[in-house]
Amino acid sequence: MRSFESVRFGRLQYDPADVIELPDGLIGLPQLRRWLMLDMEQDVPMRWLQSLDRPDFGLPVMPPIFFAEEYSIGVSVSAQRQLAAQAAPELVTLIIATIHPGGERITGNLRAPLVLDTASRRGAQLALDDDRLSTRQEIDYFKFGLAVAGDSADNAETMPRTIVGERGAAAGEAEPEPPVDEAATETVAAGH
Repeated sequence: MRSFESVRFGRLQYDPADVIELPDGLIGLPQLRRWLMLDMEQDVPMRWLQSLDRPDFGLPVMPPIFFAEEYSIGVSVSAQRQLAAQAAPELVTLIIATIHPGGERITGNLRAPLVLDTASRRGAQLALDDDRLSTRQEIDYFKFGLAVAGDSADNAETMPRTIVGERGAAAGEAEPEPPVDEAATETVAAGH
């Protein structure tokens, strides 16, 4: 086990095999390539993506289902190969959320989702050129409230299971994706 001193969570213990690698970093932050996915509160369907390259930097992430009923993105075969060495990657999509001052408003950037391969623990942030998607999509507060209260049957299915053990880091497993069509772009529907 290794340890890392983060500004938000203090000292974290982690196994190097649990690190999520974003080879190209985030959009605008290409130097931030190594990450841990941490639980926030027990029943909150939100995780904290903590940079191992910068102890003071992290982002809340959530499944897209809390921002849009239907949300699918195209991930090209070449992008899939960049994410993983295996032929059929196990992809999960997460939305970077913004918790506004006072915590009463939460928005998500649907135009720049994170796509993670849970098997290889590699990922990428995509830049989607779709004017129908918002960079500040308001969360569905009703659905979020049900998930927090545990009153939703979807609660357990909407957040990927934990990848990293200590401190509950998570980026977890996605539902199986359809086989990769080498000649086309695969659509990843996340959060369902």
